[in-house]
Amino acid sequence: MKKIIALAFVALFAMGTAIAQHPQDKPTRDKEEKMERNTDLRPRDGKHHHHPGGPHHTPPQKPAETQYNADGIDMAIVRAFPDVKSINKTKKWTEVLNADGKLLGYAVYSKPASDGIKGYNGETPVLIALSKKKIIIGVWLLPNSETPRFTKRVEDAGFYNNWNGLSIKKARKKKVDAVSGATFTSRAVAESVQAALKAL
Repeated sequence: MKKIIALAFVALFAMGTAIAQHPQDKPTRDKEEKMERNTDLRPRDGKHHHHPGGPHHTPPQKPAETQYNADGIDMAIVRAFPDVKSINKTKKWTEVLNADGKLLGYAVYSKPASDGIKGYNGETPVLIALSKKKIIIGVWLLPNSETPRFTKRVEDAGFYNNWNGLSIKKARKKKVDAVSGATFTSRAVAESVQAALKAL
């Protein structure tokens, strides 16, 4: 019995040594980056497909919850209008007011007009901020299920500035190029912006 145990121990030791000397190939950094780029090749049918030779699609993340300040105002509006103290929602607009009740500008949410417009993982709702003269001063991506690295690429490319300084009429006609490496996310954002503008 002792001989069998000793032989088994020797066999396990030899096997461990062989594995240690010939570890499985690990993907290099370049391969990993290529795999990440390949995940942005999903067909525009809104369905998730496995790409031959590529990684399986990562399950969508749960969208972050909308954040509000002490006055109960959406932080997306606060970012657009730091002096906001109150808001007045109408059918198409959200009027943004300061502490004196004076109009600072307008906020427009793409939802529900953008419902069904999907990027890589899900919908890409946006908030459009406009001046008192209804000139676009900013576009903000709202809580969503998109992969953070894709949304960061879109932001880093200055994509949300494409509509700044435009009237609603001109913004509706604006054609923007997708961001390389975040094609589906940026296209969906642009479509969400257009959906919101067409609803005005």
